[in-house]
Amino acid sequence: MSSFKHKVFVVQNISIAEWLLLVESWWMLLGFYLALLFVSYDRLNKWTPPLSRKISVSFAYQAFAERLKRLVDISSRLHLLPMTCLVRSLALRWMLNKRGIPVQLCIGVSKTLIGMHAHAWVEINGQPIGDALDVAERFKKLT
Repeated sequence: MSSFKHKVFVVQNISIAEWLLLVESWWMLLGFYLALLFVSYDRLNKWTPPLSRKISVSFAYQAFAERLKRLVDISSRLHLLPMTCLVRSLALRWMLNKRGIPVQLCIGVSKTLIGMHAHAWVEINGQPIGDALDVAERFKKLT
């Protein structure tokens, strides 16, 4: 299946509410992509919205976070600009915090034979959202 046909197939099978989240995430990704060009990560990290209401994370919220991660990933593939894991993680954290779901942005590095690799991901209560469960073992978290 061609890439375009696959994208059309993916976006045809989502609800109206998911469409709204998809559009919101597309704009969030663009905003964070552009912000990272002009603003340092430390400064950008302070822009995280305060939790409007902190909720205890249940299975339903974990499932919502996983679904939102999938929608952010779909949005990133619909962009013409390259959306890195850092941009996707910043957007996901923003969107979840805005909805009262407390998450942590993690950045890690891994040294291999061919060099250093970095990765960013989001966690709820120490569990990665939409990433491999061993991501924290493969990448040493930066503090």
